[in-house]
Amino acid sequence: MFTKSAISNKYVSHGKYVPIQKCFKFNKMNNNLNYNRLYTTTCEQNVYNPKFYLDLSTMKELIIKNNKGKSGIYKWTNKLTNDIYRGQSIDLAKRFMKYFSFSYLKNRETLVISRALIKYGYSNFSLEILEYCDRADLTKREQYYLDKLTPRYNLLKTASSCLGYKHNQETKSQKSKSLKGIYIKQRSALYGRLHTEETKAIMSLKKTGVKNPLFGKIHDEQSKSIMRQKALGRKHSEETLLNMSAVRGYPVYIHEKCDSKGFNLIGNFVSIRRAAKFLDISSALITRYINSGEIFKDKYKFTAKPLKTK
Repeated sequence: MFTKSAISNKYVSHGKYVPIQKCFKFNKMNNNLNYNRLYTTTCEQNVYNPKFYLDLSTMKELIIKNNKGKSGIYKWTNKLTNDIYRGQSIDLAKRFMKYFSFSYLKNRETLVISRALIKYGYSNFSLEILEYCDRADLTKREQYYLDKLTPRYNLLKTASSCLGYKHNQETKSQKSKSLKGIYIKQRSALYGRLHTEETKAIMSLKKTGVKNPLFGKIHDEQSKSIMRQKALGRKHSEETLLNMSAVRGYPVYIHEKCDSKGFNLIGNFVSIRRAAKFLDISSALITRYINSGEIFKDKYKFTAKPLKTK
């Protein structure tokens, strides 16, 4: 039975209750900030406990922890200018981890929000989770807040998602060409870094056996044909060829017969092929003389190790 209090009469119309629209209101933690009540038309089961973070410098770990594995719509607010930016993500924690990386922002200075975070600093921004929702509803809900909030930091006024989008080969080629030679040497993220032996062992262990992405896979004839075509006409530099020979080759030492001292070392080569090229003979001939220990033309002796001279 209804009472005649002012509160109940507000929602009573001709003996029936008028449904109260759900809304979410953030606590006013700072009198200098103006927060409007944000209404949503989504189902209650898809929206739960939106969050507000005022001090980003001390709440980074909490932000990551609270939003791990959750998808939703978020909003950055510049506390000095009141300019805002809204975005969406299928994993908010991963998205915020990128935002909290200064190198990530520097590599994406074309984005207005990246430049703003660098210019004003994290302490002058607040972060709000406007809504948690299913992945399928992200773009629709993002557009809702785009129309409602008209964020200045968002240049595009139409919501979109890159989820499931694949660049065509022409776009990939253009991106590769535009980035070629940019992130090298000092600009490379791994410049000057060396993995420890322990790290190398862990990396190797993670890619062995069934964990290897190529485990059990065999190239079909079409793939082999493409690989052969790409290899045609490829020329390695002399330095590269020398390094390859040093790794794969069989070292050869050439000694010249001398009456007074027996044999003198006249040259050493990283492979049999290079030694054969030096003497203008076949590689098989050098291999045969190394195995037999005989002297070639009664003048040269080929060995895998240098001879000891008297």
